[in-house]
Amino acid sequence: MNNGVFRRIENDDMPEGSKERFWEDIKRNTNIDDTCKKVQMIRVSKLWRNWKSKVKSMYFTPYRRHRSWLLAHCPARVEEDQWPILVDYWSSEDVKKQSKINSKNRKKQKMPHRTGRKDHVNLREELRIKTGKEPSKLDVFIHSRQGKQMDELTSQTIATMNEEIQKLPETSRDDNFVKDILYENILGPEKPGRLRTYGVGATPKDVYRMSNNMNAGQKKAFEDAVNEKVEIIRGELREEMNSKLADFKEELIAQFEARMRASTCDLASLQRREMNAAKQSQISDSLEVGDRMNREVGTNDAEINKCEMNKKVSSIADILENHHTKKKRSRTTCKRLA
Repeated sequence: MNNGVFRRIENDDMPEGSKERFWEDIKRNTNIDDTCKKVQMIRVSKLWRNWKSKVKSMYFTPYRRHRSWLLAHCPARVEEDQWPILVDYWSSEDVKKQSKINSKNRKKQKMPHRTGRKDHVNLREELRIKTGKEPSKLDVFIHSRQGKQMDELTSQTIATMNEEIQKLPETSRDDNFVKDILYENILGPEKPGRLRTYGVGATPKDVYRMSNNMNAGQKKAFEDAVNEKVEIIRGELREEMNSKLADFKEELIAQFEARMRASTCDLASLQRREMNAAKQSQISDSLEVGDRMNREVGTNDAEINKCEMNKKVSSIADILENHHTKKKRSRTTCKRLA
């Protein structure tokens, strides 16, 4: 547009007349109706802020110490009579202080989405077409943050979400109501008048068709529906927990029986080893006794053999002595005869 609307940048808020002209121009070029005006005006305000930020970063910040040069070089898309006002505004101490605060707050923002220029509204529509059902806040968060180069906090948060989903009963894992509760339990409750993962300007009233002006009957019907859903989930959780508890009990019994069998086998094996050891000890003792007896018997045999040998030697000596005596007597007899 070339009607000067984009060129009015000296105020934080766009003039109301400019907003209305924008809205009329949007309606002429699209098929949307007045129900979309709130969201579209928020988008226009965001474009307004982005434009001012771009002008400041390109034409003011690099030369902020040279006021005379700044005043002499007005950007082509800014009204010349507005440029000095804008330079004075950005140079004021209050704006500098607020700018530092905003910069710090921006750096504190964690887990940014990774969908580039695709907003949550378009991402929701893509997921709805792909899955055939409306995605939950948790689904949109995971799909808008996951990627190859996730920071540690984002990675841990998504892992926690997936772990909590797996803890749910199978019948509740695809329930948006349950997953939205999970989402808020992990990332905190919604702030008043805002609703995350639904795009710019979305509120609980817009999404859930809730209103502060609901009568008592409507409020009671809504609360009853919520309580009924909660009771269904509790019942499913109880059933699943009882089933898991029974399975766990059976597993414990099986482990106990296996350990008892193993203990019995170990005891029998120990007893066999002890019996074998006792037998081996008895055999060793018997062999030692046998060896000792053999040694004693060998000693006795040697003594007996020695005695017998001595007897034989004595007998031979007696024979020789008798023979010598007889021979001597024979010689004496011969001498006498001669």
